[in-house]
Amino acid sequence: MPQSDNRRTIVVYSCFYEPYISGAERFVKEVEERLAGRYKIIILSARLSRKNSRREIKEVGGNRYEIRRLGLGFKFDKWLYPILAPLATFAYRPKLIHAVMESYAGVALVFYKYIGGRARTILTLQSGDLDDKNKQKKIPAWLWKKIHTRPDYVTAISTFLRDRALRLGASPDRVLIIPNGVDFTAADKYKSLKKETHRLVSVARLSWEKGLDYLIEAMPKIKRDFPDVRLRIVGGGPLEKKLKQKTKELGMETTITFLGNQPHEKTLREVAQAEVFITPSLAEGLGIVFIEAQAVGTPAIGTAIGGIPDVIQNEKTGLLIRARDADAIYAAVKKLFENKNLREKVTDQAWKKLNRFDWKIIARQVSDLYKSILSEV
Repeated sequence: MPQSDNRRTIVVYSCFYEPYISGAERFVKEVEERLAGRYKIIILSARLSRKNSRREIKEVGGNRYEIRRLGLGFKFDKWLYPILAPLATFAYRPKLIHAVMESYAGVALVFYKYIGGRARTILTLQSGDLDDKNKQKKIPAWLWKKIHTRPDYVTAISTFLRDRALRLGASPDRVLIIPNGVDFTAADKYKSLKKETHRLVSVARLSWEKGLDYLIEAMPKIKRDFPDVRLRIVGGGPLEKKLKQKTKELGMETTITFLGNQPHEKTLREVAQAEVFITPSLAEGLGIVFIEAQAVGTPAIGTAIGGIPDVIQNEKTGLLIRARDADAIYAAVKKLFENKNLREKVTDQAWKKLNRFDWKIIARQVSDLYKSILSEV
């Protein structure tokens, strides 16, 4: 059945989108595909490669939406995006703009307002690593503040990101938490897999913000107490060579296996077969990997950083530890390896609290916000 032409137009700013999908882009895809029947959705992203088409019409479950890719088809399109996206917006005359990610999309929203755009605006905060002092040096303080205060509404995927917006001056009655979600259909297939004793797994990009060097540093001590321990690391990234070299220097080559990037379902299987999941992040907007571990029934260890405490409550739904602390990693792993009752307790309690991360519920929350804002215009 053809979709009604009277759907109200919503433009979504997502600098990166298909075929480039990570947490923020997954949020856009899962939410907007569910809402495309109610609203006329146009996703503006950067083109980034000449292989990517400039315009694409997607259809999911009979619902259609448009992807328009802006730029010349090179990597520097991301730098052009904050200018190109606002300029392209005017052709669609949207009633509402929803920017996802406070970096390129957030700047685009500021520029849209600066050049006279009148549509109502939402910014969804997703990134924890932008608070790092080295990255903050690259962002003018006035622009960082504008990104968080210029939108009409701000949503954040965690308490940590909500508090950042409030600290920078966003109006408390215009800031709310709507988290990222998990595909429970995929996770359910692996929940019953048998756990391998003393098997650890970590899923992370091999980059500074995941703290994997501290996990590797803890492994000799863990192996001393549990000689059969195995750590499997899923993910790739710029620190791969350095982390492998550290593994070799510590004599852990037969204990630690680097699996590289894996398809999502194979990653879920790896997590489901582990006795304990751990990623000792140094920055994290929320921590979907911890939610996925809980969804497949594997007890999780995370750091008390960023949005992770929204997912893990210490000794209730997992274990929380200090960041940058190999000894804390050792103690937490030892505690879970030795205490079956604790493993079962945190797994059961985590499962009971996972509904709030269901994409259907999240899409409904976003739809309610859209409806509320559009009723004002």
